[in-house]
Amino acid sequence: MAKPVRKKEKESESGSEPDIANQSRSARKLLIAALLLSAASLGGGFFLARMAYQQDAVAYEPDYVEGEAPAKDPSEEAGAEGGTGAEASAEGEKQAEGGEDAGIEGMLAFDDILTNINGFDVQGKPTRAFVKLSLVLVYSPEPGAKELIEERRLFMRDLFNGYLRGLTEADTRGTVGLLNVKSELLKRARAAVGNDLPQEILISDLIVQ
Repeated sequence: MAKPVRKKEKESESGSEPDIANQSRSARKLLIAALLLSAASLGGGFFLARMAYQQDAVAYEPDYVEGEAPAKDPSEEAGAEGGTGAEASAEGEKQAEGGEDAGIEGMLAFDDILTNINGFDVQGKPTRAFVKLSLVLVYSPEPGAKELIEERRLFMRDLFNGYLRGLTEADTRGTVGLLNVKSELLKRARAAVGNDLPQEILISDLIVQ
């Protein structure tokens, strides 16, 4: 009685294995079909969205686009800008040259004057010091004035040196001392030129060591 039962159990086990294989195959087919449908729906949605965007772009396109002028060649624009810049640079150089000439007219710059002067230490004993002076002579720009001032340059410098040698350190201190030095130098400049063409003495450096 036990043998027939075992045979039926074996038959039932062997019959269930094909069913499991068929179910797994059908599940794979369903998964593949679902993936294909998803891809198709995504592609179709993208295509429809693109078509809608193109239609909206055409519908809302501004009217002035049709009459817009064609774009210029960048090389042509660069050439035009370069030409304008060169012309402006040339004009600027001319103006700068004119400004320099205008600044030189009526002014004569002297080389630095370095000479020794008298000084005193804290105990009142005489010492030797040096003064360095940088100055510019301002004169009236009359016809022939520049030539005359240039001709008398050395005479003015000689008188300046003689005056500075007689100074002391106390004579150059403070604003009062500076104004006195300028006044005395202007007197000697007019004496060397022989008239009142010299108008002012400009001192850029007055150093006592």
